[in-house]
This record gives sequence, structure tokens and C-alpha cells, in this order.
Amino acid sequence: MKKIMIDLDETICEGGYLEAVNEYLHTDYQYTDIPHYYVEDVMDEEEKEAFLDYFYQHVNIYKNVKVLPKALEVIEKLATKYDIYIVTAFVDRRRVKESSVMAKYKYEWIIENMPYINPKHIVLTGSKDIIMCDIKIDDKVANLKGYGETKLLLNHKHNENFSHEELEKNNIRRVYDWEQIGSILLKESEVV
Repeated sequence: MKKIMIDLDETICEGGYLEAVNEYLHTDYQYTDIPHYYVEDVMDEEEKEAFLDYFYQHVNIYKNVKVLPKALEVIEKLATKYDIYIVTAFVDRRRVKESSVMAKYKYEWIIENMPYINPKHIVLTGSKDIIMCDIKIDDKVANLKGYGETKLLLNHKHNENFSHEELEKNNIRRVYDWEQIGSILLKESEVV
């Protein structure tokens, strides 16, 4: 059975973090307002440091995340055809010790919302490039490099700057939603 590595944040669920930034800054940013991968990059360095202190002491973003449309339904169908691994990074190099709490929050959210995933297939890591699998699904190009015969980049504002040619050179295909992912991978599983 082929193995699929699926990212969690901005791939299965989103939000929570932007809401924490907005609450902290008393703003109303939308994802379309932020071209950066790291939402807190809208702040200056001093403000960012204070926010990170606050964030790791007081916020569990997984209480407020929204599941991307059809993500859980498609993943559950894929789980009948593939070995699914949810692989999510939790280490923030700026706050290594404090960020360990994210592993707990992520694990609890996955267990609660994806009971069809074997808990042994939940990989909490600091680096995804060591994961060997057949298929990768992520919103970050750097996480799709390396191993994998099929690499699907879920389109977001923070990855729109990568050209089709650049993605193609790394064997990465841009996808726009979970229905498209399902149609690609469920059809592919019939050929296997």
C-alpha cells in the first residue's frame, strides 16, 4: 500500500493563528492580506517577540481552527486505499522549549477529528525532509522537496509566488482544494 504524508496546518485545517494575531493586535487581518508564510511577519521585531511570549503561554489555536472544505471526508476515503500519515511540524526555532506545547495541541486535535488515523501514523516533527513516502500533500514548497513520486501543493496566498515551471522542476503539482486532491489520488489508486 502506498504511503501518503499529509500536513496539518493550512492543509487540513486553518485559522486559529491569524485569529490569535488579530486578537493580540486588535486588528482584522484576513489571510488574503498577508503574503508571508508566517502571519506574525506583519509585526515589527519587538512586537513579534512580545506576541510569541504571549502566544506560547496563553493560546491553543486548535480550539478555533476551521477544517478546509471536504478535507476530512477525502482523507477518510484515502485511508481506505493508502497508508495515511499526518506529519506536522511543531518546533518553532525562535521558541524551541515553549513550542513543545504545540505537539500536545496538534496530537489532541488529530485524535479528536480524525479517528480513522492510526495514532502510530501521527508524526510530530521539527523537519519533514526525513520522511520517506510515495505521496506528499503540503502548503509549503520546502516540505515537498526530496522523497515522493507525487507531490501536491495546496494553493495559498503564501505560495502563489512559485511559478508553474519552478514547481514542475521539483515534480510538484499545484492543487486548489480537497475535491481535486481526492479526484487525483482516488483515481490513481484504481490504477495501482
